[in-house]
Amino acid sequence: MKRLWAPWRMAYVSDAPSGTGDECFLCAAARGAGDQSLVLDRGKLAFILMNRYPYTSGHLMAVPIRHTAGMLTLTDEEGTAIFAATQRAIRALTDSMHPDGFNIGINQGSAAGASTEHVHVHVVPRWAGDTNFMPVLGDVKVLPQDLETTAANLREAFIRLGPL
Repeated sequence: MKRLWAPWRMAYVSDAPSGTGDECFLCAAARGAGDQSLVLDRGKLAFILMNRYPYTSGHLMAVPIRHTAGMLTLTDEEGTAIFAATQRAIRALTDSMHPDGFNIGINQGSAAGASTEHVHVHVVPRWAGDTNFMPVLGDVKVLPQDLETTAANLREAFIRLGPL
């Protein structure tokens, strides 16, 4: 059995939401309920939050406030708002974390890997050489910074950008 010492994960395990799990976690975040510690920026039609289970440190999501399943059901204003939020996410990540590039994507539908039917844009910062042997040999990813520290640094970057 493989074991990975990750004591910081206990906070997520012990704070796991109870109940049926029927509520969309993005809708809860949009209306200010649930765990707000990962929400970094909020506008009238869109908001930005950190991914609780990031691919890399700084993995953000730009999300419309209104629950809608796909890109074609967004209003023109909502589409504009989530792509403006995506640009803000890139600016804040660039200011705070200095990545060398980004993966930006939308998983629409469960067949495409979407874990929720609330459409959102992933913004994943990347650095030259950020891949290593751990995923291949150890079947684990190593994140060099905890979520709380990343969130604090990014909040400062969003403040420097001004309101959404």
